[in-house]
Amino acid sequence: MTNIIAAAINTRHTHSALALAYLKAYWQTDPERPEMAICEYDLNQTNEGIIADLILKSPDILAFSVYIWSLSRTLDIAGAVKAALPDTIIVLGGPEVSYNSEMLMQRYGYLDFIIRGEGEVSFAELLTAIIAGNATNDIAGITWRNGTNIQTNPDRELIADLDIIPSPFQAGFYKEKHSFTYYEASRGCPSKCSYCLSSVLGRLRHLSVERVEADLDWFFNSDYRQVRFADRTFNHDRARARRIISYIKANNHRNINIHFEIQADFLSEDIIELLADAPEGMFHLEIGVQSTNPIALAAVNRRFDLAVLKDRVLQLRKRTKCYLHLDLLGALPYDSLGDFLKSLDDVWLLEPHSIQISLVKVLRGTPLESSSESLELFSMPAPPYTILRTRWLNSSETIHIQDIGKLVEGIYNCQRYPKSLSYIVKHLFSGSASCFFSRLADYWRDSGLQFYNFSPENIARYLQAFVENMDSTSTAARMLPSLLEHELRMTQKVPVSSNPAVNPLFENVVRKTHYRLQAGCKALWYEYDPLLLSAEQLDQAATLSPVPVIYRFEKDLSLTPDVEVLEPGHCGSFIMAAVQARSEQAGWAPTWQRLWPNLPVPNFAEALEKLVESGLLYEQAGAQNNIRRSSDEIRG
Repeated sequence: MTNIIAAAINTRHTHSALALAYLKAYWQTDPERPEMAICEYDLNQTNEGIIADLILKSPDILAFSVYIWSLSRTLDIAGAVKAALPDTIIVLGGPEVSYNSEMLMQRYGYLDFIIRGEGEVSFAELLTAIIAGNATNDIAGITWRNGTNIQTNPDRELIADLDIIPSPFQAGFYKEKHSFTYYEASRGCPSKCSYCLSSVLGRLRHLSVERVEADLDWFFNSDYRQVRFADRTFNHDRARARRIISYIKANNHRNINIHFEIQADFLSEDIIELLADAPEGMFHLEIGVQSTNPIALAAVNRRFDLAVLKDRVLQLRKRTKCYLHLDLLGALPYDSLGDFLKSLDDVWLLEPHSIQISLVKVLRGTPLESSSESLELFSMPAPPYTILRTRWLNSSETIHIQDIGKLVEGIYNCQRYPKSLSYIVKHLFSGSASCFFSRLADYWRDSGLQFYNFSPENIARYLQAFVENMDSTSTAARMLPSLLEHELRMTQKVPVSSNPAVNPLFENVVRKTHYRLQAGCKALWYEYDPLLLSAEQLDQAATLSPVPVIYRFEKDLSLTPDVEVLEPGHCGSFIMAAVQARSEQAGWAPTWQRLWPNLPVPNFAEALEKLVESGLLYEQAGAQNNIRRSSDEIRG
């Protein structure tokens, strides 16, 4: 029996190679065919370990699915396996080898076959011919070694009916070893963006809606928490999109997350209405803006109505609970650094949940590759082919865009400091997110900080240091640390104590008080009220300092923080802070008057009674109930 292995190197262990599952599903439609084993590895594994594993499996035919991130390592591994097992037939396929197959075959003598384009039919025919010992001259879509010559057979026609490829999920060929999976409901793209490989994949073709619904049923009964549709423009066929979204809403009882790439300016009102009542967490929408410079967009054959796009994104943000992820590209033709920064400002104003920034890559086989010389686009000669400079952007500026992208990813996309970032941009940078991130990127470089390890603590520390480095004496700058500290605490399982410099001294402190705070509750002091700062009430925050904020921290064994801010009112917060400090009631009035001399002393007895009734405070065993004492008695 022929030993066939289909292998791939994924970017990380949490990813899976969907292409291998499709190859296997199509091959195994004939039960008489030999079994095809799937072997998946990731970039964190060593070549030595992967080579050893493959050699010990002793394949007769070893096929690799190759992508931009895996070409170099795949070639090294394939060469080593061939050296150890010279009779093993080496086959490559995938987008990274489909457009330069002859060059690769000439350069690497251990390669036997390369499959170009869609691989299911070509690979099945090739395996059949190899096993039977037949010639491969008539197999479309392959480049092969014919003695000392390299032969390129004609291209294969695209698969017209994608339903002929069985579902690898329903067939059991795709293992549930991770929390998410990619899913391909269509191939091709209606757009023809010159930087994208989808522009050369031919016409748009779909799986039948019935097939998609059957696969969705399988997902809904699986352990997956997310399904990422790989369709380039999910909403191109509006009627189809409506039907699939409706089916998901009606049957997704586990509320697994569904990721779509959509074209926002093509989004119809009825689809927005469909999404409006979907529960939070069900839909994740990725929208490719890339640039708001119309000249740059035209240069790469990308067209959309920017005004309509902005309106649709704002409608999604306002009316739905969908997670919105917007993409930007730097180093497009005719796009200067200033143009990129304007695009960032435009996207920021749409308030997406995340913004992905990357530099254009001159991918093999794309129209951009053929025009890169005339456009003066200078890119890396090997994967990932990232543009290093252009006629409109020098190399320092491309690095600056990369730096901004890393900071946006690490600081903004984590959504740990949404109020602080909005506050900084609005009050310290006149509303310009690009100005903020550009200055922050310079500060990061100049300070020798690493563009990784964006822990909540590091983000707060570095943002505060950045603002202090600006030497700003504005009231807004002075207030920022309180807001940063508050948002940091919202990420913590176990809260840190208040800054001792802010903690007030309470009067009449005893060893044991009559009352205690509800379990998990904690009063923490700030120089300025972060809740008022979050609500953009800076003037009010400036008149009330210091202030306590009451939190409820979950006392469970999970690793995910679940912190709640309680708002019992200013008087209630003060009483809870006083009880936490073990201050008896007789000391509350003088402490209040010392902290806030312009505020009248409240009715502590009434507020105390409400706190006890709500359960935020409870009377300790053996303590006498003095809730009913008059406010005059307490003040005395």
